[in-house]
Amino acid sequence: MSRPANARVTNRPPQIVMSGSKIKNGGGERSRRLRRLTQAYLTPLSTLKPGHNENSLNRADHIYNLTQKLILRYQSATTGLFPRYSTDKDAGYVKDSIFCAWACWASSIAYKRLDDDRGRHTELKQTAVKTMRGILFCWMQQIEKLNKFKDNNSPDYALHCRFDLQTGLEIETSFQHLQMDVVALYILALVEMTAGGIQIIYTQHEVSFLQNLVFYIERTYRTPDFGLWERGSRYNTGVPELHASSLGLVKAALEAVNGFNAYGPLGTSASVIYVDIDGHNRNRTTFETILPRESNSKNTDAGLLIAIGWPAFATHDQALFDKTLNKIFRHLEGRFGIRRYLRDGYKTEIEDTTRRHSTEEETYTFRNIESQFPMFFAFITISAIYKGNTTLADRYWQKFESLMVPGDYSGLMTCPECYCIDEECMDRERASPNSQEFYAVNPIEFGHHLFSNAVYLVALLMRDRLIHPSDLDPIYRHLPASQRPKFVNRHSAFQGSMEGDPVVQIALIAESARLQGRLATYGISTQTPHEIEPVQIWPSWRMVKVFEALGKDDRLNLSGRPPRPFGPLNTSKILRVCGMTVLCYPLLFEMTDFYTNADPATLIEDVKRDIEFVAKRWKLAGRPTFCMVLRDENVVPEYFEHLLDLLVAFKTGYINGIRVRIGRIHQLLNTGCIEHVDFVNIDDVEFDRTIFEEIDATAAHLKSKSSMRPIPTEQDLITEAELSIYDDHALFQIITEHNIDHLRNLAFAISVMINRYTRYFTVAGETLESRLERVYRQACQWRLWWTVRYCAAKLQKTITSLAPGITNLLVRGKRVVIGSKNSQEITISAPLTPTEIARAIFRSADPLDPHATVFQQELIIACADIVLQKPDAFNGILAIRLVWLKEAMQLLLDYFRESSQDGFDRKRKIVDVTSLIESSCPNAVAKQLRVLPDASVYDLPPTVVRDLLRALLIKKNWHLLTPLQIRRLNGALNRVPINLYDRVWRVLERASDGIIIANQKLAKIPTFKVMTPHELTFSYKIEAMMGEIAHPEYRQLVVELLCIIATIAERNPELPFYEAIDCDGLIKQAFGTFCDEKGIEDREDFTPFYLSDDGATTRTYLIKALMDRLLKDNLPRKFSFLGDNAAADLITDNRSDDTCHVQ
Repeated sequence: MSRPANARVTNRPPQIVMSGSKIKNGGGERSRRLRRLTQAYLTPLSTLKPGHNENSLNRADHIYNLTQKLILRYQSATTGLFPRYSTDKDAGYVKDSIFCAWACWASSIAYKRLDDDRGRHTELKQTAVKTMRGILFCWMQQIEKLNKFKDNNSPDYALHCRFDLQTGLEIETSFQHLQMDVVALYILALVEMTAGGIQIIYTQHEVSFLQNLVFYIERTYRTPDFGLWERGSRYNTGVPELHASSLGLVKAALEAVNGFNAYGPLGTSASVIYVDIDGHNRNRTTFETILPRESNSKNTDAGLLIAIGWPAFATHDQALFDKTLNKIFRHLEGRFGIRRYLRDGYKTEIEDTTRRHSTEEETYTFRNIESQFPMFFAFITISAIYKGNTTLADRYWQKFESLMVPGDYSGLMTCPECYCIDEECMDRERASPNSQEFYAVNPIEFGHHLFSNAVYLVALLMRDRLIHPSDLDPIYRHLPASQRPKFVNRHSAFQGSMEGDPVVQIALIAESARLQGRLATYGISTQTPHEIEPVQIWPSWRMVKVFEALGKDDRLNLSGRPPRPFGPLNTSKILRVCGMTVLCYPLLFEMTDFYTNADPATLIEDVKRDIEFVAKRWKLAGRPTFCMVLRDENVVPEYFEHLLDLLVAFKTGYINGIRVRIGRIHQLLNTGCIEHVDFVNIDDVEFDRTIFEEIDATAAHLKSKSSMRPIPTEQDLITEAELSIYDDHALFQIITEHNIDHLRNLAFAISVMINRYTRYFTVAGETLESRLERVYRQACQWRLWWTVRYCAAKLQKTITSLAPGITNLLVRGKRVVIGSKNSQEITISAPLTPTEIARAIFRSADPLDPHATVFQQELIIACADIVLQKPDAFNGILAIRLVWLKEAMQLLLDYFRESSQDGFDRKRKIVDVTSLIESSCPNAVAKQLRVLPDASVYDLPPTVVRDLLRALLIKKNWHLLTPLQIRRLNGALNRVPINLYDRVWRVLERASDGIIIANQKLAKIPTFKVMTPHELTFSYKIEAMMGEIAHPEYRQLVVELLCIIATIAERNPELPFYEAIDCDGLIKQAFGTFCDEKGIEDREDFTPFYLSDDGATTRTYLIKALMDRLLKDNLPRKFSFLGDNAAADLITDNRSDDTCHVQ
């Protein structure tokens, strides 16, 4: 294998103290040593290239010898682990060991194809088995950590990623072990090898442990980790973040292991592995959303090559694959390999290796001098072979071969870990990237890198055609699911066997024969639980209880599956449980769930949404079956027409463009997706939920009468403040009477008593909590939404899907700000567990506004739904500030009331907001709002809340609003022009003393050292500064001022800003001028300035203030002054190619 003359191989000094500054002592001598070329060392390069091997046996023997010298001789005889470097005798690394096992297995396959393998096939195969079982043994010593991690995804409970090389015990020194990609890589390799004929799992205890490894990675979509490079964010400060590479490997592992038999094709049903397909779908969605980025701080990363190509093949979307790959080429490819990520200091001469973590400012010194890794050329070669792109494979294999170096003095050619640049050449390389020579890290001095050489061996085997691509990927992950061979499997597995969306089967179950007869009069055929026997209808939480036995092992002290709720994909399976056939209805039909399900209109919309979601996300063999439960309380007169429209649409075969089929359950069983639950004895399960049973005619009649009871009007209300001065006896009397005609007074009385005592205090034999729960249920039945939300807040109700909802927003670059202005606001910038989210919401609650705690949960779920359906609705919104979002909705309500009043002053330019709401919102929202003329947002049904939010975010028909209305709404929504953050970055480049926003100064240095214009961190910084502003109107003035400054700077490129750009001072100066001209004496109240009807006039005052400030600097030049006619152009940029900095 030849090398170009310009690729230098030198000896690095064994010990270099690295820092951001020049090496002061002996720097010149060390640099000379780095550059010194030993002629005797280089002589073999031109003579030791292996000759052409005539036959496959000779080529296999050559690679066997390479495997022995590069890999096998360094394996621990006791644990089977491999070190990172051949000279390391202490630590074995899981990730490196997996790839070494992969190389050994690949080499064994080459001999399996030969007639005379001389026992080498078995030797190499068993070496891989030893490694995989060694990793399994090491992790099985950490079962206590595994159990804790399933409940709390904390780095403290992460499975370790390195162990003592000889004993397999934990290494006590600190290390960033939380690497979801490593566990996923192990599962993927185990499935591939088992499918290839290797036996790795021996006992049922090991099967249970493997199942728990699946539980470990299922929530990766909300588990920030340290990633493939063990460093977390780009700044290497010990902060984890969500990584697309980790998500891609987890997605691939979950798809591979679902329905997989750990014992191989001869295993029993007891050794089958199950996957939560809703968890898989969330990982998949999050992965595809983040791509082509790697994370918030990393614009791209070489680790994505492992995720989108071999071995994971996590995406088969060719456009997304090409976009990600081209981004890696564009930003990371160098002459000597692929950089891991931008500003990576690993193995550079100026990195301080005495410290585990860096400072954020340090990363600036690594710009354009990052080490380059030839190994990734081999990864590209392997992936290109699988893709059938021989041109790309040949090109990168030639590049890879040219970078090989001798691994010892005999001339053994190896792949160096990386190429680095001499410190003396760094400034020239920064100024002109790829202009300087890099040297290889000397494998003779430091030991060769086993990971790199394992990948080299796999690529060599494939290039020499000693193994076929399907040999290394027997489960055919390199093919789309629809093109893979079909295997007979009694357990659900990812098949994707059909083109387009599948048909969703719908089973309509009526809770009583009375309801069944009522629906039959309209031609709607349903079944009762009695008619479908022996098939049973279960609530999903009952099935969750069954699955708690999955993976449980008392002898290993494994706790089994955590009590995670079943999503709509899991409930679309038909389950065989111990001889019983069971259908589970979705969470949205649960009676004990959040109050939004008590709104029939919301229930109808959720049904449509879930059916569409299941159809688009279903990837299993067989059709999904949606079990729709119909209760008497759902069929209320005012919503019955809408429900009937939905059921009739089902009969037509289409709903929202999705194909559906209504049928009798016994017919649907033949075409549905069947999941066999063989791991539990049903008699051993202690259920806390009953099955769905038919109610008799008397009970149905009573339920119907109660739902038809006239809803009392809430009159003679006593406020909570007034009740708080009542004595205990008076409150006891109100509580014990339990007058449901005054539910709000009753709720207030119970709440006051809870504040005085506790929720567990007993009144007349019943706890206060239980009594408040009864009030809550009655208010839900009557749909008294203000009281419902009040009781839900006092009971601290939470929505089950909060964590996935927030994650959907976070992975799209949004941040969620919860809390209130009068208490505290908490910014959620990383995924949290449901418990952590609920704790944050209720901890930040305003005692004077209890409704906000549950109303903000409604907004989170509604925003998550909208961002999935209309991602562009959030363009320009980086932080979703929930308290302001509520204020924006209240503003829209106020505008609606003003426009609905008879004889209001049209000269105030308040446009007919009724037209906007009617055209933007379905479900006759305007008609419902007229029924509630004085309602606050807390009085609105959940469906109306969603529709108003959609009208705000989608901005349909906003031309009907005045400039003042648009300004106030944009300020409350935190919406900015889509390219604002990019423009502020360019302004900061010319602002010598930085920018001041809300009394916070953003200095040019160190901002430019810490951040880059290609990442989200700068946008988050600007948004965090504006987040300190207390009023939406003032925030919008700041946004408009920044746009004005950016426009003037762009039109005057030679204009410098010598002093700090003080946005607060400029707005105050503009307001002062406004007051002078309008004769306003009060200079503290900005309200007249905010409420100026003519937005261009306000901008004119801002322009004047800015120009006055610039002219005071006595700059000897002329400026492009912009008057009233051009003021609007400062805010609106019509260039279609501008995109939001939030990608």
